[in-house]
Amino acid sequence: MRRSLLVAGLAGPLGGRLAPACAADTPAWPGLDAAPPVSVPNSRQFDVTIAGRTRRLFVALPAERSGSAPHPVLTVLDGNALFPLAAQLTRNRRARPDGTRDAEAVVIGIGYPVDGPYDMAARADDYTLAPLPNGRGVVADRFLDFIEHDVQPWLARQLPVDPERQTLFGHSYGGLLTLYAMLTRAHLFRRYVAASPSIWWGEHMLLPYADRFAAQAAPLAPPLRVLVTAGSLEEDAPNPDVERMRRQQARKQVSSARDFVVRVGRRPGLDAAFRLIDGEDHGGVVLPSLALASRVVFEPASGAAA
Repeated sequence: MRRSLLVAGLAGPLGGRLAPACAADTPAWPGLDAAPPVSVPNSRQFDVTIAGRTRRLFVALPAERSGSAPHPVLTVLDGNALFPLAAQLTRNRRARPDGTRDAEAVVIGIGYPVDGPYDMAARADDYTLAPLPNGRGVVADRFLDFIEHDVQPWLARQLPVDPERQTLFGHSYGGLLTLYAMLTRAHLFRRYVAASPSIWWGEHMLLPYADRFAAQAAPLAPPLRVLVTAGSLEEDAPNPDVERMRRQQARKQVSSARDFVVRVGRRPGLDAAFRLIDGEDHGGVVLPSLALASRVVFEPASGAAA
């Protein structure tokens, strides 16, 4: 009886409202294979090979080139996975009614010539502090050379960029590289956002660099900003996977991120902050951290708190 009443009801007023969707003159929808692919608006990608290493660059260009003000730049590591997110978040923030009205930001992602979101071997060979074969520096220095001597000069030739609003974002191993860049080449960027950085890597090889950085009495000029995030589920949270639980306890992502900020925060001229992302694990911390970075990139040169 109830089924009969429901069918009758659908055939009545509600059925009348649904009818046009099934009308014979409704245009045919395309098959999914025939529909055009989704693309990131106003963006380009290309591969470059430097010193035998091929990397893929993704660039989200401003819809309008500024004629009066240079563009802020957000540089994102693990570009294959994170560039589309970063580009859209940055575009969304500016498009909001309360968004900034100054020059649009450029988002540049650095990734690898692969179809998947990550090239695990390549990122480990670019972002970590393993010694170089010649014993002169670490592999991260080679990657930072690529940013400093190739990527940044190339971008500056394409359009005017704002040297006071250059932001670097990295997650996990990329977060480790982001912090290492700030500690050893502070001039490359003015703002650094490290999401759940792998400070544990190599028996905490990053920490001596942090201590040397913090011990310098000379104020940073120009001043710098670093924001370090971690997810509340990354430490002391129950996990049914015994091995993952063991790694979580050993790596102490939350404690090490908070401790890093305390270590470097005493350096004059550095605005250092830690942000705990509630309810997120190591992977889940990426999106809210990128949202924070999309805010940081537009901040005035004086650097308001996020």
